[in-house]
Amino acid sequence: MRLDLIKEALSYDIPDEAKEMLILRALAKDENVIPKVLKILEIEREEKATLTKEMNVELSRAHVYIDQHEIKHKIGGADKGFIIDKISKFYIKYKGVISHSFNRFN
Repeated sequence: MRLDLIKEALSYDIPDEAKEMLILRALAKDENVIPKVLKILEIEREEKATLTKEMNVELSRAHVYIDQHEIKHKIGGADKGFIIDKISKFYIKYKGVISHSFNRFN
């Protein structure tokens, strides 16, 4: 891969679309571009799988808290602050990737 061509394309004072086209042309000159694109897709899928797993953990945590709260903590209650802290850390970790639904109109 000709990283020097990509670096050069990024240095030009041209619109992002033009930079993107120059980068794509540099990649197209690489005979091994297909395996590299497949690796990019593999990494993307791994990241999405991790995100999904972590989101399920946080939703499960919130669900357990809600269930416990509804039965008045009969099975040993979870701390509300702990739940809020964990969910907040999750949103901070994935800032720019996901956001809660109340942000969708901003």
